[in-house]
Amino acid sequence: MLKMAVEVGGTFTDLMWIGGEGVVRTHKVPTTPFDPSGGVVQGLEEALGNQMPAMTEMFHGSTIATNAVLERKGCRAGLLTTKGFRDLLAIQRQTRPNVYAISFEKPKPLVPLSLIGEVTERLDVNGRLLAPLDEEELVETAAILVARGIESLAICFLHSYQSSVHEEAARTILSRRFPNLPVVLSSEVLPTFREYERTSTTVTAAYLAPLVNRYLGNLEAYLKERASRALLFIMQSSGGVVPSEGVRTRPVDMLQSGPAAGVIASIRVGKLLGDENLISLDVGGTSTDVSLVTGGAADVVSEKEIDGLPVGMPSVDIVNVGAGGGSLGYVDPGGMLQVGPQSAGARPGPACYGHGGTEPAITDALVHLGWIRPRGFLGGRRPLHPERADEALGKLARALGQPVSATAQGMIDVAVAHIDRCMRLVSVQRGYDPKGYVVYAYGGMGPVVGALVAQELRVERVVVPPHPGLFSAMGLLVSDLKRVYRMTSFAPVTTESPTLVAETFARMRAAAEREFLGHGYGPERIQWERSLEMRYRGQGFELSIALDLDRLAAEGRRYLDRSFHETHRARYGTAAPTDDIELVNYGLTARVPAEWDILGLLTRRPAVERRPRLEMGSVLFGGERLSCPFVWRDSLPEGYTTTGLAIVEEPTATAVVPPGWRMTVGAAGALILEKEARP
Repeated sequence: MLKMAVEVGGTFTDLMWIGGEGVVRTHKVPTTPFDPSGGVVQGLEEALGNQMPAMTEMFHGSTIATNAVLERKGCRAGLLTTKGFRDLLAIQRQTRPNVYAISFEKPKPLVPLSLIGEVTERLDVNGRLLAPLDEEELVETAAILVARGIESLAICFLHSYQSSVHEEAARTILSRRFPNLPVVLSSEVLPTFREYERTSTTVTAAYLAPLVNRYLGNLEAYLKERASRALLFIMQSSGGVVPSEGVRTRPVDMLQSGPAAGVIASIRVGKLLGDENLISLDVGGTSTDVSLVTGGAADVVSEKEIDGLPVGMPSVDIVNVGAGGGSLGYVDPGGMLQVGPQSAGARPGPACYGHGGTEPAITDALVHLGWIRPRGFLGGRRPLHPERADEALGKLARALGQPVSATAQGMIDVAVAHIDRCMRLVSVQRGYDPKGYVVYAYGGMGPVVGALVAQELRVERVVVPPHPGLFSAMGLLVSDLKRVYRMTSFAPVTTESPTLVAETFARMRAAAEREFLGHGYGPERIQWERSLEMRYRGQGFELSIALDLDRLAAEGRRYLDRSFHETHRARYGTAAPTDDIELVNYGLTARVPAEWDILGLLTRRPAVERRPRLEMGSVLFGGERLSCPFVWRDSLPEGYTTTGLAIVEEPTATAVVPPGWRMTVGAAGALILEKEARP
C-alpha cells in the first residue's frame, strides 16, 4: 500500500507519500502553468517510477479552479433564471470594499448579459407554486444560448432552495434536448437563500465544470493506466478531502484547496506540540496565506469572495496577500520600492533560476544576501545563478540610486511589511491579540521570514514544522474525508422547534449517508457535527451556533435561546432583551477521520549523525556582514539548540534564526524558535 499527496502551487508541485515500509518521502517539481496535470504526472513518474502500481490512494490539492476564476480562463457558461431576474449578476450588491473610492467598479460577472436567459416560472418564498414552468420557452431560450456557444449551463430559479421541482424538471428536459451540455442546478450547489450569492455560486460552478471535469478526467485516466488500484481524493476549501466524483458536481469546492490543507496540517502539528492558538503563515512562490486558529480549530466561513465575486462555499477562513518568493520588486510612480503582487511564477521564475527571468524577485534578494546558498537549492537538484540575481537587482538598484545590497534588504523589508499587515488583519483587526498566539511558518519562504514577521507582531514563539516546503501536501495526508451540507428553512424559535430541528437534521443525515455509501463508507464510520444559523427577527444577517442534539432534546427551546444570546453577546458585546429569534440555515458536517498517523511516523525519526552537520559562513543581515553557522536540518537530533544568527537548510526550505532568538528541535523534528529574554 502506498498513499500519495500531490499539491499544485503557483511555482512548484509538491509530492509527499508514505510507502509500505512506513517511511515518509518527498519530491518537488516545477509547476506546469499551461497544463497543471503535466507537472503532476512528471512528479509521480520521477518520484515513484515502477512503484506506481503500488499506489492505493492519491490525495490532491490544486490551484486550477482558483486560477481559472482569477485569470478568467474558465469555460463559456450560460445562465437560465426566472423571468424578471436577468440583471441579477450585473446589479450585485450595493456594498463596496472602500466606501470612499469614487471610481469603484463592480467586479465583472463570469457570465455576460448576452448569455443569460429568462424562463417563465415562479415559486413563492415558501416554495409554493405561483406560475408553472413554461417548458416550450425553456427549450427555446436554452437553444439560443447553445447557438451562442455556451459550454455549460447554470440554472438558478427564484426560491428553488425551498423547492427544487422546477430546476430538476428543467434539467431533465434539457438533458434530452442537449445531452452533451453540462447543467448545474443552484438547488444542488447551494440550497440557501440570498439570490445574488446563490446565483453567483452556481454560475461559478458552471464556469468551472468543464475545466475541472477535464482535469480530473485526465488524472483519473492516467491513474487507471499506471496505478489501477489508486483512488483519487480532492481537497476542498472546507479543509477535508472527498472522492473526485464528489467534486465534479460541485467544482467550487476546489477553490483555495491548497491553502486549506496547510491550515489543517498546522492544527495537527500544533496539537502534537501543545499549541492550540496559532497563526498559520504559508509563504509560497506567489502569495502568502494566513489563517487564525483558536482553541485548536480554524474558523470556517460560509462564503468567500474570489476576485470580488461571492461564492457560497464552506471555507477555512484564509486571508492572502501577493507576497512570495517569486514576487517582483519595482519602483512605483512615486519613486518608492515596492514588491508584488506581480510574480515571476514558475516560468520564467526569478532571475537566479536561469530560465530567462530578468526582473528581480524576492528569491534573488535572498540569494544576493546569502540567506539562500545557490548550490543547496532543492537539495542541489536546481543550482541557482547568483550572477543573474545580481544583474536583475542591479537594474532596480540603479533606478533607486542605492547599492544592490540595500535594494535586496529593502525588498525583504517591504515583503515583511506586506505579510505583517495580512497577519494583523486576521488577528488585531478582529479583536485577537497576536501575542497570545504562535506563528507556524511554512511554505518555501515562510521559515525565512517567520521570525522577522513575529518580531513586528511581538510574538515570541515561532514553529517551523517538518517538511515546511511541502507542508500543504502533508495536510492532504492528515485531512479527514469530509463534506459540509447546508440548507435554508425559515421558522421562528418556539416550543416546537426542537422537534422541527431534529427532523430536519435527520433528513439531511439520511441524504449524507447515501452519498458516503456511494463512496464506499458506511454510516458507522461517519462522525457528525451540526450547526444552526439564527438571528433576531428583523436582523439582516445570521450567527452560527454549534448544536448538541442531546442537549436540545433535554433542554428544549431554552437551549436554542440561551445559545444564540450567548453567541450574540460574545460577537457583538450585547444581546437583545427578546426571545423573538428565527431559525434560518441548517449546517451538517459529515466526517470520516483520517487513518494514517503521519506525524507519528515523523516522530519516530531515524537515528541522525552523532554531530550536527554545520558549516560556518557569512551573510548580509540588516545592512551588515555577519558570520553565522549553516546547519543541515536532517542532522539535528531532538533537543538540539542554537542561538541566532543561524540558518537551517533542508532540500525544500531555509529557516532563518535572527539575532536574539533561540532555536530548539522539538517533537517530529519541528524547529521551535523563541525570543530570548532581554538582559
